Amino acid sequence: PAQYPPIQSIRVQFTRCDNEKGFILTSPNNQETMKVQDNSIIISCDGFYLISLKGYFSQEVSLSLLYRKGREPLLPLTKVKFIDTVTVAYLAFKDKVYLNLTSHNTSCEDIQVNGGELILIHQNPGEFCVHTSLEKTLNGHLL
Repeated sequence: PAQYPPIQSIRVQFTRCDNEKGFILTSPNNQETMKVQDNSIIISCDGFYLISLKGYFSQEVSLSLLYRKGREPLLPLTKVKFIDTVTVAYLAFKDKVYLNLTSHNTSCEDIQVNGGELILIHQNPGEFCVHTSLEKTLNGHLL
């Protein structure tokens, strides 16, 4: 039987909002197989991902989950005070998943979040992957 690396997955929390960066993504577990970099979740394996997004906000917000410039958001939500949604999306190497927030009549830093959580779980082990230890040797040469 084929030996696959651990399934790509991550659970991040967002508890505060920065006026320039939007919601700050933090990963409480250092053992995650995916990483947060520049406030985005870095995708290193092609394939379908189960995506869960939850949170309660102190006021109405418009929120979208983005992954690639020029593409429609994965979860465009308008004027919500809470979210608890799951979707499946095809993501590819070099995509970066991040939250984009539009607040109405208030600064981002004034918005309180409870239970803000974003989970991604890769559904296709064995698809094309570039792991961070290899990325430095592959960048500019093979890709």
